[in-house]
Amino acid sequence: MKDFDKYQQRAKRISDAVEKSGNGLGMVISWLMISVGVIVTAIQTHGLAYGGMKGSKLYADWLDVASWLPVVLLEGTAIGLTLGRLYFFKGSEQRRLGFVASFAVWGVLAVNTLAQFAIGYSDGGWFGASELPAPLLFYVRYVLPLSIVAVPYLWKWLLDLHPDSQERIATLEAESEYNAQWRNIQREQREQIIGAYREGIDAPEVKAAVKRMAAKAAIDRAAQIVGQIDSHDVDEARRKIAEDEALLARQQQKPPVTWPGKDATGQERGN
Repeated sequence: MKDFDKYQQRAKRISDAVEKSGNGLGMVISWLMISVGVIVTAIQTHGLAYGGMKGSKLYADWLDVASWLPVVLLEGTAIGLTLGRLYFFKGSEQRRLGFVASFAVWGVLAVNTLAQFAIGYSDGGWFGASELPAPLLFYVRYVLPLSIVAVPYLWKWLLDLHPDSQERIATLEAESEYNAQWRNIQREQREQIIGAYREGIDAPEVKAAVKRMAAKAAIDRAAQIVGQIDSHDVDEARRKIAEDEALLARQQQKPPVTWPGKDATGQERGN
């Protein structure tokens, strides 16, 4: 048992020494090789971008600067994805996407290097041929420009998958859904109010009341302006209108009562 304890202590001392002595050196060598690879692939990508932009009038005045922009996008993304996986990719989906995208970006850089070497091959181009092979030609003309455009969207996607962004997006979506539902409720309430108003206007009681009010106003106006209408007829019409209004008010206020053997109007049912 004592020998086993001594072995454990010795193994721990060795592992600690290896970790302390080799950790810094291993990190330096890894980042040195990554940096060299980035420089080499950057040169190849710049050569392809320069050749693709050279014939366009859009880049004629600033070709030397514009040809480095795709290099910054691709090489910066390659380094950013590596650093993100080590340091600042916190969401599980974000880390998964960064891991897959890292392979894709380094694959693009690898094909860029292959295509640039093919273009720069001496004595007649690609192994004596006058043009690039069809797959490489298709890549240089179509895939590489699309990959440059896809890089900003990749970072937008990674930003959306960050936990803070996910929380912010969920909050804004919940708020927008609440606002939409509240607007629907207000719209339904307005429609109900307008419908009730229209139903009230079309009711026979309202129409009869409007007619009586119009008749009363017409009689009053005629009595004031013309002055030739018989006062007895005017008073009689006013009295009749007042009686009709009182009768209508009593009918609306009196609740119907149902008794055994009688209907809602208070009359006995016939046998």
